Amino acid sequence: MTLALFSKVLPASRRAGTVLTIAAGLTAVVLFGPQMLRMVTQATPHGPDIPLFLKQPTVIQAHILAAVASVLVGAVILSARKGHTFHRTMGWIWACLMAVTAGSSLFIVGLNGDHWSLIHLLSGWTLVILPFAVWAARKHRVDVHKRAMTGIFWGASIVAGLFTFLPGRLMWTLFMG
Repeated sequence: MTLALFSKVLPASRRAGTVLTIAAGLTAVVLFGPQMLRMVTQATPHGPDIPLFLKQPTVIQAHILAAVASVLVGAVILSARKGHTFHRTMGWIWACLMAVTAGSSLFIVGLNGDHWSLIHLLSGWTLVILPFAVWAARKHRVDVHKRAMTGIFWGASIVAGLFTFLPGRLMWTLFMG
């Protein structure tokens, strides 16, 4: 099995992704900017609201804990030396945390009634790409492994995580509301 699909990203497709991301961001600002700005200016940042966290269903608690831990472990991995025992050990821990984060998210519904929303596509993508990225590392395909894991970290952890801090969402309420 080859991962040719992930081995090379053409500059044109990278540019198209950037343009689409900017267009989506501008659309969101135009549609929701004034309301969000009001909520952000009225925010009062504080430590986590532990009683509110403990009131959440177990699957949401597990999802939050795994997501936060995966961001921390991922940051350590990105800043540490690659290819040694520490990197491999932390990498396995991170991969397990990401699998728990993505897997648990499939049981979290509510933004879209009792159905999955578009963010669940990211969870599915993570659950599909993660084993391929591990496989690439095992086969010493460092370039493919690096690209896939970095993409998962930035896309599924950082970008998706930032969206959880939008006003009105649980993480916003836990830390700002």
